[in-house]
Amino acid sequence: MEADRRLIQARRRRGIILKLVREGHENQLSRMDDFEVWAVLQKMGQTLGRDQVLTLLQDLAVLDYLDFKRATNEFTGRVELSQLALTATGLRFVTAGRSNDDVLFN
Repeated sequence: MEADRRLIQARRRRGIILKLVREGHENQLSRMDDFEVWAVLQKMGQTLGRDQVLTLLQDLAVLDYLDFKRATNEFTGRVELSQLALTATGLRFVTAGRSNDDVLFN
């Protein structure tokens, strides 16, 4: 039961992230970074750590929905993702707005 809940949460959070990136593109805002995604999700009531956000963003890249620049902060050693952008596949997927086994739109 707990595993099902975590899977649904991950799918839902991936959908939220894709929508956030799309809204930023539509409004011609600066491209987001992982910290901004984490902060917005926190404001939306999603309780998760920054490492979980990194994992979700990396998952979306593996699924070919999202692209980003990856760097390591030389002072903290922390991985930082910036310049988040939808791939062509991601754009088609978000525009269609249909959930699948990996992403849940609601």
